[in-house]
Formats: sequence, C-alpha cells, structure tokens
Amino acid sequence: MLPRVPLPEFLKKKCIEPITESEKRRPEPTTADGNKELAEEHLAKGRVHQAITRYKKAAHMENTPDHRTDLGDAYAYAELPLKALQQYRRALKCNPNTPEPHFSLADVYTRYGKWRAAIAEYTRAVELDPSNAFYRYKLAYAYTQISCTLDAIAQLQEAVSLRPKDPFYRFELASLHADVRQDEEAVNQMECAVALSPADDYYAVRLAMLCARTGLLERAADMYREAIRLEPGKLAYRFLLADVYACLGCEERAQDEYSAASEIDHYDVDFVLRARRFMLGGCW
Repeated sequence: MLPRVPLPEFLKKKCIEPITESEKRRPEPTTADGNKELAEEHLAKGRVHQAITRYKKAAHMENTPDHRTDLGDAYAYAELPLKALQQYRRALKCNPNTPEPHFSLADVYTRYGKWRAAIAEYTRAVELDPSNAFYRYKLAYAYTQISCTLDAIAQLQEAVSLRPKDPFYRFELASLHADVRQDEEAVNQMECAVALSPADDYYAVRLAMLCARTGLLERAADMYREAIRLEPGKLAYRFLLADVYACLGCEERAQDEYSAASEIDHYDVDFVLRARRFMLGGCW
C-alpha cells in the first residue's frame, strides 16, 4: 500500500537513490506484475517518476482496477491529484465494485474540501469492504468535517468492534464522545486506549484531562503523574498536575509542581491553555 501522506519535495530529493549499473542491465519486464514489482522497488528508493512510468506500463498491459489504483496512488504521492483522480475513475470503470479506488478517490476529494463527495466514496468503500476499520475511520473523519459527529461516532464504534485491541481507534472514539459531552463513554474508551498502549504519554494525559473534566480528580492526578513518569521533560504535564492538586486542596504539592514547571516554554503554555479549556467543557 502506498503512503497516503506525500513527502515534502525537499525530502523526496534527499531520499532518492541513484539507479545502479546492475539495475540498468536488468532485463525489461514483460508482464504487468513484473512492471509493478519494479515500480515498487523504484518507489521504495524514492524514485517516484520512474515508479509512475512502470505503473503506467503495468496498467497498459493489464487494464485492471488494481493496476489503475496503483498508478493513481503513485500520482497522488507525486502531488499530482488530478492525474490520480483520472486513474481512480478508470479503475472504477473497469470494476465499480472494487473498494480501493473508491477509497483513494475519496482521499483526493478531501484535498479539495469536497467532503460530501468524499463521504459518498468512503461510504461505498465501506459497503464493499465492511471489515476494513481504517475505511471506517476515514469516513468518520469526513463526517466530522461537516459536523455530523454522531454519524462519525457510529463509524468509529464499528471500527473499534473490528479492531478492539487497537488503541488508535479507541482514542479517536473517546475524542468524539468528548466533543458531544458523552464524558462517561469518553473516559471508558480512553481507559481502554491507555490499557492497550501504556507507554503512550499522550493517551495518559488525555485520560487525565477527561477525568478532571468529569470530577475524577484523584484518577486525573494518577494519570498526570504517569504521563510525567513516561515523559519527564514535558513541563506542561507538571503544570496540569499542579492544577489538579490545587482543585484537591493540596496547595503545597500544587506549588511544588508549579515551581517545577516554571521554565515552561510558549508551546507548552499553548498546550496548557487548550487543556484547561477542555477540562472546563470545551473541545480539544
């Protein structure tokens, strides 16, 4: 599967490996699969345009949805979305019941802010491959862009059912529950995310914020302390722990944490302000 987020041009240039003499002497592939294999090698070495040439040859040899989608993905990776769009549409002409080109087409629509068109294509991809949790996640995200949060929650609930041990989907679902003030369910899902990924300090902090927002101050303090243990240099976490201590009436401990966070930089200050707004009931 090709990366969905293209590298910046300056990174692409740094990553390009020159074609070796042995590669130049390699016999010309005579099949579509042979060209696809060579395209993937070029792509792995940062040679995007050579990869496109090989994907083109594969698609000309065998005009299948898979080869057209591969070519479209390569164009998208090269920041040529209109050419990618053309290939995805050709893939769907070959077979409209293939989920991948619907999904890839939706990704292109999101680049242009065409969220309803993207939702239509993501929905079709989900219909054709209902067990794909990532498709459901992308559909959920598109729903959030047109303020259909409950529809987004429904899709992420399905994603969690499909991938119950993946903390990412738990975290995303918890965040959406929090956005619509379904705080108890948000806490439950975030607890699951933390349990599944105990070394992730950000999950621990987001759980702490949710607990503070719902009045579970002791649990919030526990999770802030855990986040500090995982990432001791993050002064924002100490500042937020101090806030919780102050709410618990532990003034001395609060002052100790505020003092420990005295050299907080402006990036962490912004994080603290967002966290405080969230704990007061706002959106993250």
